[in-house]
Order: sequence, then C-alpha cells, then structure tokens
Amino acid sequence: MKETTYTISEFARRTGLTLRTLRFYDEIELLVPQQYNNAGHRLYGLAELATLQHIQTLKFIGYSLQEIQELLKETSPSSKSFDASLAMQYKLMMEKRSELDRAIDAIERIQFLLREGHELDWSIISPLLHSIKHEEEHKEWMKEYFSEEMVNQLYSLSKEERQTLDSEWLKLLVKMKTLVKNNVSPQASEAKEVLAALTELVLKYVDKDEFTRQLEQHHDEINADIDDFRFPNFFTEEEEEFLQKVGESLEEEMGKG
Repeated sequence: MKETTYTISEFARRTGLTLRTLRFYDEIELLVPQQYNNAGHRLYGLAELATLQHIQTLKFIGYSLQEIQELLKETSPSSKSFDASLAMQYKLMMEKRSELDRAIDAIERIQFLLREGHELDWSIISPLLHSIKHEEEHKEWMKEYFSEEMVNQLYSLSKEERQTLDSEWLKLLVKMKTLVKNNVSPQASEAKEVLAALTELVLKYVDKDEFTRQLEQHHDEINADIDDFRFPNFFTEEEEEFLQKVGESLEEEMGKG
C-alpha cells in the first residue's frame, strides 16, 4: 500500500507549523523530506511526522534546535549520555522556573503598589525590579556579613508582609524626596522623623539589637563592598547627602541627650 504523503502546505496545516518553520528546519537539516513530487516540491510522510514529533517533544523540555539536532543523529541515544543530558536540562529548567517565579513576583508587587495609588517613576521601578531579580545574589552577599538566621529573617517575609513593606517604604521615600525638593533643612523635625521611620522599617522584621550588632561589626567592610552595580540606588546623590546630614543631626541630638 502506497504511503500517504503531503505537500509542505498540507503538512504545515495538519501539524500547525508555518511554512517558514518547515523550510527553516529543512535548511538547517533538522527535518529534511526524503521524497519529492514530479514538480520537485517537498513531500512529507510518516517518517517526517515521527521526526517532527521528536523535535517537538525535545523542544517542550527545553532543548535548543542545535541540541536536538545532535540528539537526533543517534537512532537511539545511549542511556548514560541521555541521562546526563537530561540532568543538565533539568537544572536549566529549574533555573528558568526560578527566574519566572521572580518575574511574576515582581509584576505582582508593582501592580499592588499601583493599585494602592502610588505614583511610580523609573527611579523607583528600576531599582525595585533589580532587587527582586537579583534577590538570591543579594542574599548570598549578605551572608558574608550577617548570620544565616538574620538573612533568613530579612528574606522570609510572606507575600502580605512584602506588600506592606513595599507600600510603607514607598510612602517614606516619597516624603523624603519631597523634603529634598522643598529644600527642607536636615535639622528639621520632619526630616528626622522620616529617617527614623525608614530605619524602623528596615528593622521591622528582624531582631533589632542583633542586626545592629552585626551591622556595626562589619560596618567598614560593608561600606567598602557595596556599590551601585550590585544594589542600584533609590536615592540621588543629593538625597543621599541629605540623609547623611539628617543622620548626623540625629546623632548629635542623641549625644546631647
């Protein structure tokens, strides 16, 4: 019985692929039809369908076309080499899943702030998204200076706690930026109140005394190691200078007391 074959257009329609994709697969010798009609047009049959199903299943679990091409050179891949390949693929897919989870978290956190009525600009959005994207790297960096228990306290917040923290942080950030914009003195009571509230917010979910002790122990090392490439700044240079002067004013006030 003669095998049923299909032109490239028919095969594309039945498989849901585009003509461009099939031609590309042919061009890179990934899926090359072995039969042609009298007009010289490609004909696809059951063998090509089976190969296409191999390609699609391997793509489904994350292999690139180049990797699929190498795998399909063997009629039946050896168990050992394929298992090693799958182990690597599993690791890559887990990393991608982790990245997707962080991206989803970032979207939800930004959406929450917008729905709470906060006005966001890129000076706020960009560093916030960066901190979410690189959270695991930041955790590892912090473990160099703080105990693992302390780092876990900082990063083990529930979704609701994170949203509350983001919202409160943003309100204080806007207040501080407004003070700088209005040329309010660093010695002013409202400036000191904002800095005190920012500090309190940072310590809200940790053991305050222990955090302060560990921070003071590694203060110089942290200042030397931290940079804008690792931690993009929410503050302009003017705002940083303002906060520093407010802090100095608070220390002076506490010293007198």
